[in-house]
Amino acid sequence: MISYRNVVVAIDGSEESGHILNRALELVGGSGASVSVVVVYEAMIGQYARDVDLTDLERVQQEYQARISQETRRKMAEKYPSIPADNIHFLQGRPAREIKRFAIETQADLVVIGSHGQNAVSAAVLGSTAIGVLHGIHCDVYTVRV
Repeated sequence: MISYRNVVVAIDGSEESGHILNRALELVGGSGASVSVVVVYEAMIGQYARDVDLTDLERVQQEYQARISQETRRKMAEKYPSIPADNIHFLQGRPAREIKRFAIETQADLVVIGSHGQNAVSAAVLGSTAIGVLHGIHCDVYTVRV
């Protein structure tokens, strides 16, 4: 069996995130592997451009990110005390690109990510973060069906 030393777990803060984290921790078991968790924020401009004055958009984005990161850190400390707070990272940008960049920078040998099991047509039309991460990455990718 392959022994991973540096694992990146990509979550989005949804309820499925717990399932993804549990699977990642099962995979590494007591191996001593380093586990880093990454959450990527996309710019909110597409969602809220009509509802928010663009001059306020940056402030709204920062408040949203602060709230989500605080809530995520609290939940992680309660449910996953084996993952140090320093190993929880919040990035901004396109999720697939940022996850791959983080995996390269941290020399990950495994990325664990959730996938909704879209069919080929849905994935082609809607895109998929898991598919985007899979293509062109340097390490193994383990997808957890959520």
